[in-house]
Amino acid sequence: MPWRSTGIALETLPAGAKREVLIEGATVLVVRVGPSVFAVDGICTHQGGLLVDGTLENERIICPSHGAVFDTATGGVLADPDGVVPPQGLATPLAKYATKVDHGMVWVELP
Repeated sequence: MPWRSTGIALETLPAGAKREVLIEGATVLVVRVGPSVFAVDGICTHQGGLLVDGTLENERIICPSHGAVFDTATGGVLADPDGVVPPQGLATPLAKYATKVDHGMVWVELP
């Protein structure tokens, strides 16, 4: 799978920050949690909320539309918006993308 530049310099992404980037038609959410950088789909699988507008709590991103909670390290669903215990709820896992930092820039591996 090819690596694609996010255009984000690591020094501009402090711990606890999130950024949305559009790469080849894919909306990707890039987050920094401590020294780690994670990337997942930037659109909620429940009803299409923009996750960049959500709340980042450590590795958890909470969708601003209906409150689905996802793990940015794995893309997994942590809480369904309707209170149904995953994986039986309406939210499905987010696609997770590998990340790397090369020459101070954040890159993601897209399919």
